[in-house]
Amino acid sequence: MSFFENLKSKLTESFTSSLTRDEKFRNEYKLSEGEVIIDDSNADLAFAHVHSKLAQVEKAKGRTRNGNNPVQYAFPGKIFLTKHYLVFKDGFDETSCVMVLNISTIKRVERSPSNSYSFVLLVTLYSGTQILIQFVSLKHRSEKFCDQLKKLLRDNIPNAKRLKPFLDTCYSEYLIYKNVLRIEDTKPPMAGLGQQYRYPGNPSIHREKAKLRLWFEYFKDNGTNLSLVRNHTFYKLMRVGVPNRLRGEIWEYCSGSMYLRYENPGEYRKILQDHHGQTSQAIEEIEKDLKRSLPEYTAYQKAEGIQRLRNVLTAYSWKNPDVGYCQAMNIVVAGLLIYMTEEQAFWCLNNLCDIYVPGYYSKTMYGTLLDQKVFEAFVEERMPVLWEYIVEHDIQLSIVSLPWFLSLFFTSMPIEYAVRIMDLFFLNGPRSLFQVALAILKINAEDILQADDDGMFIAIMKNYFHTLGTKLHPNSSDPKMREITKFQELLVTAFKEFDVITDQVILQERSKHRKDVFQNIETFVKRTQIRHMPKTYNISDENLANIYDIFYQSIETHKISLGTGSSNMEFETFCQFMKKICDWAKPSESDADPSFRKQKSDFLKRLFNRWDSAKIGELTLNDVVEGLDTLLSQDLLESINYFYSLYDTDGDGQLEKDEVLQLSEGLLLLTDPWKTGKYVDLLTKQKLEDDIAEKLVKEKGEQIRTMEDINLPSGVTIEEEKYRSEQSERYLKAASNFLQRAFEYAKSVELDESINLIDLSDDDAEDTDVKEQKKKKFESIMANPALDPSHPKILDLATFRMIILADETYELFFSSTLKNSVHIDEAVETNNYRSKALRNMFDGILADGRRVAEQVRRRVDSVATRSSIGSSDTPTGLPSTSSQTAAREDKAEDVDDFTEDHEEQADLLKDDLLDIIDDNTSSSRSMEQKTLNDIPNIQTSNNDLIEFETD
Repeated sequence: MSFFENLKSKLTESFTSSLTRDEKFRNEYKLSEGEVIIDDSNADLAFAHVHSKLAQVEKAKGRTRNGNNPVQYAFPGKIFLTKHYLVFKDGFDETSCVMVLNISTIKRVERSPSNSYSFVLLVTLYSGTQILIQFVSLKHRSEKFCDQLKKLLRDNIPNAKRLKPFLDTCYSEYLIYKNVLRIEDTKPPMAGLGQQYRYPGNPSIHREKAKLRLWFEYFKDNGTNLSLVRNHTFYKLMRVGVPNRLRGEIWEYCSGSMYLRYENPGEYRKILQDHHGQTSQAIEEIEKDLKRSLPEYTAYQKAEGIQRLRNVLTAYSWKNPDVGYCQAMNIVVAGLLIYMTEEQAFWCLNNLCDIYVPGYYSKTMYGTLLDQKVFEAFVEERMPVLWEYIVEHDIQLSIVSLPWFLSLFFTSMPIEYAVRIMDLFFLNGPRSLFQVALAILKINAEDILQADDDGMFIAIMKNYFHTLGTKLHPNSSDPKMREITKFQELLVTAFKEFDVITDQVILQERSKHRKDVFQNIETFVKRTQIRHMPKTYNISDENLANIYDIFYQSIETHKISLGTGSSNMEFETFCQFMKKICDWAKPSESDADPSFRKQKSDFLKRLFNRWDSAKIGELTLNDVVEGLDTLLSQDLLESINYFYSLYDTDGDGQLEKDEVLQLSEGLLLLTDPWKTGKYVDLLTKQKLEDDIAEKLVKEKGEQIRTMEDINLPSGVTIEEEKYRSEQSERYLKAASNFLQRAFEYAKSVELDESINLIDLSDDDAEDTDVKEQKKKKFESIMANPALDPSHPKILDLATFRMIILADETYELFFSSTLKNSVHIDEAVETNNYRSKALRNMFDGILADGRRVAEQVRRRVDSVATRSSIGSSDTPTGLPSTSSQTAAREDKAEDVDDFTEDHEEQADLLKDDLLDIIDDNTSSSRSMEQKTLNDIPNIQTSNNDLIEFETD
């Protein structure tokens, strides 16, 4: 290998390094997914085809010995062994002899007599053809290869049983049966719609009989279908054109779909039967496009042709739900069905989408968009003058070229010419599309340079395609020149002038543009999906974009740019999503308790079920957005009502004992980060600010006269554990008080007194100890209102709201703490198990300390006022009696508003509310206004760090 060839191969390898050796191997030979290289070896292969001309001549002369066929040529190369195939490629140019042999076609394997220097196998196929394999490697490596082959032959015995029915579906076998073996009762196999409705084009003009004769001779010399050997003659015949009757079989052979059809007998029909009568969005789209699929062809104007097209598209939509049905897929399948049966077209469509043009028929059409960028790059490089003219006149090249690629030229040129492009496309892969498209522009370059806009450009192309069959030089003196058509000129230009457009060059260009194309697709999809989201009241557009990002980052199987994978969120993924944005859902030290983990899972399941609008066990992005919008409600009552409704599963507005206990567990779960001191709430923040202000007043109260005299001191030590303990104790007390009041103020349910809920009858057979235990158990149950079965109670919504509002901690939690615990404005780390919340919060006070300064000034002013009037009844730093009275009145008015329909509970609870207000100096109204954003920015004069006391 020369230096430049070596450099080229390394460069190509760098662009395809993401593929494994097995993946490259499968792509090259169009094998199915499960095929991997089990073993490989250098070998020389020779073929003795039973129906070849040489065999017939030798047979006529009686020169065959022991029934063996004469060997023709030997090809040096490399042989590979996979689970179902024996693959050989020559070492000369990798096109002189290529064989993909299904192991099921092997009838017998013998070891030929050889000397110590050679190791030879004689393989006999079902047709009588013999393959001589001489290994060119160490003997033990050859022995190992043979042992692997022997094992695979045994494993493939069940597959060999379906070989004969499969061969009966191949037209190449029919030609051999009819014309070589002279089997008179042989019937031609089922074929495409063209068998009944005639094939496109004039058979005499396209020389169908001559082509069929050439292919028949090739089959006799090189085998058929599953045992066909490709050589240079095969490539020549493909360029000349495949006869209509053989086109379906040759297409599926070249595409590798023949292997899929053989490996999966009956699967196509099974898919149709299993989904008969079912509907989907893809099927609805299919029905819209059926009558727009090559309507110029007679078969698609009749019910039979439409039904075949419907069956193939429907089956594929169920087979590959990620793709389902996409634009232009109906056109391509309609073209296939003219030459193929339904089953052949179905499997060919599989490999077409997966191997030949991946991403062309997808939700985002990323493959087509990427190849349009590649095509434009080729035009700019190969035809710079034309490209400059296109850019200068703002002509959109993709308007014309995109349908060429997407429909594989079926909608651009007459069908009889489009299928000739398909012959070469299935042989050479997608490079044929680029070569033909470039040739079209090259041939029409002079006319395009006269176009001023897109309309003229499109008209030029339409006119050219409609005249592909016209003679290029009708008046030439050379008879051969008079026969050349525009289409033949197109093929010559495509495959001679643009033969430099290789698979490697295409891969390089795709790699260059892939990132930008994918980014544009993701941006477009994101913008479109956000635009169609439901209206939100508590989430901004910027936060919607962040939710979108976190949502799809959580669903790892969904690829936005590729349009693959489900875009819905299952419960496990939902839990991971909530851990990223919610403080109370993140991992914590409490997760070490299995019961706590179960409570967290149960609460998340309640949220999941509530947000699942379609009740399908999955959440869409819209479901999550609507759920978060409700969870982030600014309205206190709405937040309380929503939490209550999560446990009122039957929607009757009443919670029974078990439901109340579950609700209390939910409260403990949601408040756990504040109960454990991982985060601090506004009450703790206020307490910390008050303590700082109190310290300043005690130390420098006499010196403070104006705001400028107040500076936050350095060296202040804060007992961090003290505030954590106080906050934890406050949340525990709130939980205890809630449960007690829930059953204290819950409504009693009248029961039939005749029902004996606890059997306390005396039984002479019972021991005295047993009776005593029953009595104690009954007394303990009757003393606990939550457990007393003789007086069941229910907690309605109004009572629940009153109990929440009676507790300052829970009222603050539902008014601000809960919604502040949901972070949708930024990505949140999920592994932060120990948060220095107090330290970070105090650092914020240092940087933003006007509020503390104002508290200090009020305290100083209050002391000065009391000194001037001789009064010391009101403690320093507490609101005046009038403000306390106003707070009581506000709270009492709130209670009255919530208890119009429940006067008895209101009367009982009002005294408790007033007691709580007496114990707490600030009202709930003032607490609602205390948020972190109320503190205006002020720069302190001291930048020293303040250290906390730690254990």
